[in-house]
Amino acid sequence: PPPAAMRWARAPVRGWARRIFGVARQAQLAWSPAGWRRGFAAASATEAPSLEFIRNVAIIAHVDHGKTTLVDQLMRQSGMGIKVTERMLDSKDLEQERGITILSKATRVAWNGYLFNIVDTPGHADFGGEVERVLSMVDGVVLLVDMVEGPKTQTKFVLQKALQRPEMKPLVVINKVDRPQVREAGEVENDIFDVFAAMATSDDQLDYPTLYASGKVGFCARSLEEARSENRPTDMLALFETIRDHVPPPKPGEVDPAIVALDEKCGGFSMLVSQMDRLPALGPTVTGKVNTGTLHKGDKIFAKTLEGEIVDSGKVKEITVVQGVTREPIKKAVAGDIVAVSVSGFTPKWTQTLISHTKVPSIPCTAIDPPVISVRASVNDSPLAGRDGKYITMLSIGERLEKEAMTNPAIEVIQSPQRDFFEIRGRGEMQIGILVEEMRREGYEMSLSPPMVVRKKTEDGVWTEPWEEVIIEVDNEHTSTVIDRMSTRGGTVHEVTTVPGDRQSIKFEIATSSFLGMRSWLRDATGGTAAVVAEFKDMRPVGPAPPRERNGVLISNNTGTATPVDLTKAARLGKLFIGEGVDVYPGMIFGESNDMSDIDTNISRKHDGYRSAGNLATPQELKLEQALTYIMEDEKVEVTPKRIVMRKVILDAAERKNAAKAAAKEAEFRPAASAGEGHPPARSGGVRTATSLATPPLSQLRAIFMRGDQSV
Repeated sequence: PPPAAMRWARAPVRGWARRIFGVARQAQLAWSPAGWRRGFAAASATEAPSLEFIRNVAIIAHVDHGKTTLVDQLMRQSGMGIKVTERMLDSKDLEQERGITILSKATRVAWNGYLFNIVDTPGHADFGGEVERVLSMVDGVVLLVDMVEGPKTQTKFVLQKALQRPEMKPLVVINKVDRPQVREAGEVENDIFDVFAAMATSDDQLDYPTLYASGKVGFCARSLEEARSENRPTDMLALFETIRDHVPPPKPGEVDPAIVALDEKCGGFSMLVSQMDRLPALGPTVTGKVNTGTLHKGDKIFAKTLEGEIVDSGKVKEITVVQGVTREPIKKAVAGDIVAVSVSGFTPKWTQTLISHTKVPSIPCTAIDPPVISVRASVNDSPLAGRDGKYITMLSIGERLEKEAMTNPAIEVIQSPQRDFFEIRGRGEMQIGILVEEMRREGYEMSLSPPMVVRKKTEDGVWTEPWEEVIIEVDNEHTSTVIDRMSTRGGTVHEVTTVPGDRQSIKFEIATSSFLGMRSWLRDATGGTAAVVAEFKDMRPVGPAPPRERNGVLISNNTGTATPVDLTKAARLGKLFIGEGVDVYPGMIFGESNDMSDIDTNISRKHDGYRSAGNLATPQELKLEQALTYIMEDEKVEVTPKRIVMRKVILDAAERKNAAKAAAKEAEFRPAASAGEGHPPARSGGVRTATSLATPPLSQLRAIFMRGDQSV
């Protein structure tokens, strides 16, 4: 309060006195360490403190082990006053629906005077590119493991990427300790240590702390006994303190004094392009860790390649950080902090370094595994095209794909010379399926070809294809079935290990072309209990195509709406993919036949109402990834905002028959050795040979019967 000597003054004077003494009191609190920390934790986390109070950490784990939920609790209990919703960082609808993290997200949390830059990383191998590029920004990782399931195959994949850096400091959090199912004391801990012993690149990485938590309830303890006691903690204080004590503060890079003399304002600023976005109000925005120097809004900036070549230049439009899920501007970026820099004048690219002076060297970076499969996207040319979609032209499809390729390093987009399709290259069916599903929900229509492997031609003229190291974890009862199926596709077994829970982990080496579609088969064969991780190994000469395993398909030969009566009759010929009330057209695939032949039939007749539909079985609807791996070379997938259906490339049955005959005749007279001279060999399941085109008499009679052709 004001001193007694000033209390006699008039009201305006008393107001000024209160403001003066209030400012003095705030300054006193700001200069005291305890008061500064309290103020920093309660206020915004936008401005970075000194380096000793910064911690950059990533959270990695298997799919659905609770990464995002744990980050929600850290933000809720940080004291910053953030309104946190469930699975706050999973901002995309697909992420919340599938329960997985697709895109890496970095947020900052202020706690007790410290600033934690927390990165939530994906937990699926198809999005491993996201993991690789964010690990270069952090100094420590929190490995989250389920208390019952233990370290899964996917956990090992992501952890191996992190431990490849010897200076990385890991810590383990065993999550979901409040689950009713429990394992023997020390069993999960031993499994985790075995994983570290096999993957650690330094002895220091084996000296990791272990915590026990429940992200859903919101507590963390330093021992299992404490976590299960009646006096267990009620907050995440143990995790906050362990990150503070175990993860080191960031170390800025060294700058040549001569460069600092030339660049006095920024001190030789440099930052590797680790994440790219195109924000509506800010334009091209790069997220990464500042390696050296400082940066301010309006500063001139350059882009330098790994080879040291200056390729672009522009200005800093804005410097922002993400606090919770809100993006806020900051005054400057300092070395060691993770920030987002929006630039004007050019668009940065992956592996480039943003610098403030041309003499600043570029930052070396780890190469990202190349894409292994590709899908061709073209305009939807079905009879129902344009009914559901908002964006249906090649131009709009190309613009959206180019935007994705700019922000996702694991996606490549190549336009055909004739400009009639775009080739989308990615790491797996799920990654491409997620991209197409996002576009579908945004209002895009397109047609997709079957997935093909990305082949390359060597200097000697030999075509090579990618091979992968695949780890499949299944129950013991399914082990022999999986090994037999993989062997028929050319896979070789390299290691079989027993894992807890009466399960076995089998390591294979197999060609990517032979592994296409195996994820769907494993899901069906094991009842969804199989865990699969596939990692690119190397390029090898193209081998023989895998045998065809799929039956023929049931094809609609008329336009209309599928009726329950016709679907019940068609169900005798095989299994159905659609239900009643679905619009169909000639050439559309609505089911799979019981044998190797295709059957054209009418499922959209008009009935008089006296015929009963009977018991119609539930159709087996295929998801987008399943449909992509199901179709063959003479088929494609039609994708619109309202439907995902399969169809023949040639819709007319007579034209399909003539094209198949011509292809079979051409294959008969083509020399066997010419397949590898000009073009890579086609994947199995292409245009069928003359033998497979012959229709069995019984199937032909069934088709005639289904058509109701009384003239025969």
